[in-house]
Amino acid sequence: MLEIALFTLSRGAIYALVAVGFVLVFSVGGVLNLAHGTLFMLGGYFTYLFYGPLFGGRWLLPAVALAVLSTCAVAALLHVVLLRRRLQSGSYVMVMTLAVALFVEQCLRAGFGTTSTGVPALLSGSQTLLGVRLLNVEMLLFPVALALLAALWAYLRHTSQGRSIIAVAQNRQGALLVGMDASRVVGGTVVIAAGLAALAGALVAPTITLVPTIWAYWLVKAFAIAILGGLGSLPGAVVAAFVLSFAEVLTTFVLSDQFADLVALLVIVLVLILRPSGFFATRSL
Repeated sequence: MLEIALFTLSRGAIYALVAVGFVLVFSVGGVLNLAHGTLFMLGGYFTYLFYGPLFGGRWLLPAVALAVLSTCAVAALLHVVLLRRRLQSGSYVMVMTLAVALFVEQCLRAGFGTTSTGVPALLSGSQTLLGVRLLNVEMLLFPVALALLAALWAYLRHTSQGRSIIAVAQNRQGALLVGMDASRVVGGTVVIAAGLAALAGALVAPTITLVPTIWAYWLVKAFAIAILGGLGSLPGAVVAAFVLSFAEVLTTFVLSDQFADLVALLVIVLVLILRPSGFFATRSL
């Protein structure tokens, strides 16, 4: 049971980081960013590029920092060039972000092929925690995610930029009437979401199969968690991330990891049958 708890925390932490960014953009911009999984994937690939070819296998932490900044730059470019003037059209945003995701996939296929790309762990080796063997990088996931989520909460509650994000999410027209630049707020939100997703991708890349198509898996995962938690609710996304993680880990231990995704989807369907609005019925940042 202790193993299940520790692996649930580790996996749920990554799910929470990815899903919170997805929900944040939806809450503030009112759009579904179908390139969100791509931002996660770019975090992993940029880490590989900077750490290997650029830094020659040294300075991994600076490589991760550059990977996150580069992904944020891609997200900012996406917003400025393609999305800023068309945020009112949800269908346009969905089509364009999906097109971007497919374009990036093809670029990575051309550059890396379809085989898995190996990314070194932030910390090599493993440790035994309460009798459970965990990779050092897995032990980092929960405390890092917890710190980032706490920092995000403090940013939203205690800074003027954060309060602007909440204001636009709650009442976009009202925010415009008092002189807020809603487009700029949405752009900043997209960059924050990209940073969270990219860092999650950089942290977890050594433990997963990093291939150009993996963006779709993480997009579906983020979307499922957002729906389960209540689309538009950050607390709901965090709760749903750990519920989904627990369902997958428990299935892996009891049955097999081949059934983990299937059981997780069944849990989502069951919850939505009983509570169609998800865990949290109202939008909340």
